[in-house]
Amino acid sequence: MREEMMANRALKVLHVEDDFADAMLVQHAVCEAGDLDIAFEVARTLRDAKRLLGRNDYDLVLLDLRLPDSIHPRDTLETTQSHAGDTPILILSGSMSVDAARLPDDIARLDKNESFRKSCGDVPVHLAHRIREAVGEADIQTI
Repeated sequence: MREEMMANRALKVLHVEDDFADAMLVQHAVCEAGDLDIAFEVARTLRDAKRLLGRNDYDLVLLDLRLPDSIHPRDTLETTQSHAGDTPILILSGSMSVDAARLPDDIARLDKNESFRKSCGDVPVHLAHRIREAVGEADIQTI
């Protein structure tokens, strides 16, 4: 039932990503999948993310692990967790092959570079689905 509710409502996502092109790629992929009810707000630094999390409510935080003001993945994750409260976090990072060993063992890992490099046509649908799926779950996921 909760999954159906998540699939039918508009979502507000805080995308913490310092690379403008990567942020646009994610938004384009979600729109290309036909999911026009996911609104993104982009924070380019951890400081901006903390400020936005203090002022606004989000359904999900989409988090890059390496930011200009936080280059240590574990610190980035822990700081985000402390400011996000109960908001689910979905990790989308191009450095997962390097950072996997620095994260807790219970987080699944998939490098964003691998996700977008696939030649199959379902990548946009997959990303939109994973975003909606993460909102319905209360843990931390990595794609």
